[in-house]
Amino acid sequence: MSEKIAISISTALTVAAFVNKLASGVIDPSDLRLATENIFERKTHTIRGISHLKRLMSQTWFTDVIDVDQFTTINDAIVAGEDYIG
Repeated sequence: MSEKIAISISTALTVAAFVNKLASGVIDPSDLRLATENIFERKTHTIRGISHLKRLMSQTWFTDVIDVDQFTTINDAIVAGEDYIG
């Protein structure tokens, strides 16, 4: 697997974790950036994250190399994020 693909997978999983954090509604007060943002800003981050994940999931070069757990993690984040933004 190329380094670019490995970085794309790592980034996608990081974005998925971020979307899940936002969708949970539980923001750590020590995370100053998120703790000071309003709901509109958080939902904007979520929309961007979902868009990024969907774009990757539409690419066979990406979906052909991720494993089932990574696929599930990303899809679950997309669903949670979409539920959050309503």
